[in-house]
Amino acid sequence: MTQSQHDAREQARNVAAKRATSRRDREERRRRLVLMTTGITVLIAVLSLLSGVIYDRVYIPNQMVATVGDQTLNRTSMVSERRLMIAAMMAQNILLANFGGTFAERFQQQNPYLEAEIDALTVKGEIDGETVANWVDAQLLTQAANSEYGVTLDENLVNRAVLNDYASVFLKDETAPEPTVSADAGDDPSAPTATAAPPTATPDAPTAVTQFDKIINALFLAYNNGLTAQGLTPKLTKEDFSTALRKQYARQVLTNGVKEKLVPAESFTASDQPTGYETSQIFVRVDVPEGTADADRDTLFAAKRAEAEALLKRVQGGEDFAAVAASDSDYATNLQHNGKMDVFDATGKSVAGTQFEQSYVDAALSLQVGEVYAEPIRTSFGWHIIKLDNVRLPSFDEQLATARGDAFETWFAALSTKVSVGYAVAPTATVIPEATAAAPVLPTAALGGYPTEIPTPASDTAAATPTTTPTPKP
Repeated sequence: MTQSQHDAREQARNVAAKRATSRRDREERRRRLVLMTTGITVLIAVLSLLSGVIYDRVYIPNQMVATVGDQTLNRTSMVSERRLMIAAMMAQNILLANFGGTFAERFQQQNPYLEAEIDALTVKGEIDGETVANWVDAQLLTQAANSEYGVTLDENLVNRAVLNDYASVFLKDETAPEPTVSADAGDDPSAPTATAAPPTATPDAPTAVTQFDKIINALFLAYNNGLTAQGLTPKLTKEDFSTALRKQYARQVLTNGVKEKLVPAESFTASDQPTGYETSQIFVRVDVPEGTADADRDTLFAAKRAEAEALLKRVQGGEDFAAVAASDSDYATNLQHNGKMDVFDATGKSVAGTQFEQSYVDAALSLQVGEVYAEPIRTSFGWHIIKLDNVRLPSFDEQLATARGDAFETWFAALSTKVSVGYAVAPTATVIPEATAAAPVLPTAALGGYPTEIPTPASDTAAATPTTTPTPKP
């Protein structure tokens, strides 16, 4: 082999070696690129997973919902607050159900729906406006009561407040007397209100704690038994009921403490002015066609005055006012209620939201209780023989409670301007109509009733129900 051939082969081997090395380098770079790409993809996936977990389990649960002063409500605590609100509502339902009758079933039926709401509670759900508002109000009260009046929470008073409402049902052997049920005059007249006397002796602090625990035990047992009987699995704990009632009655205790500071009993002067006048009437209707001239109107009234005076003389002669009203009044409702009219105040505004005519009001306010006005009174409806049955004058304690309630409402309404309040989602603003120059005119009380047929009283031999519907009392 010549030198030139040897050099050519050597050169060829070198070229082949370089090519092989180049291929290996390219393959190595390709493998590193694949590994790097795979690693980055895995890293991104892990980071995405971690960020999702952090978002779901850290960010959302701790997301701010509202702040009051230095206190913060996040989504986790909002769910806890709602759970306690549900526990308090269930406790009240169980309490009211113990009064029996139709109310028992009604309140027992509400708890399964509340129990279902517990299942739906989640930090990812929509912000619950009712829960947030309740928390904000409680925080405003707690902070302002302490900062402005030095009113702090007394746990013993909280225990006693719970006992005052629940002991008569759940500690029957330790308290007396039995509770009664009366209709509440609120939005739902059929809802019962517990009117039970508190224990005869105020328990000391240790006894109050013991009795509170007994109430919680009995309440929790009733809750479990009630839901189990309906095939449901109870989700609340005994601690839920305990905490819920303490929070609920803590607010009551603080409110009472502030009220006492706002309006001290020793500096309060009760009014001696009646707040309501109860009257009866015997009515003689005067029908005046529309468009009648004033002179002709006076003639129609004059023609009926003698009839009214005759009825007045019967009452003045000793006949029972209620009996005469029931038998001879031209007002259909009077026949059923012995002449009783709606209660009204000194301005003539009635409890029904109507306005009594001034001549009727003036005559009534000039009378003593039990007195009948000396002559028939003319209104646009006809002639009225008026008797003052009673005046309503609230007691000192009732007036004090009203004054304290009004003062508290005014004080509390101004708290949001004194304490910093913030929301993650601004609550819907309540639009308050601007005050007008004059108060709206109330509808005139139908002192003569509405156009209607007077039902025929049932005979002595047959208790037949009148077919016509009597006009409601104005």
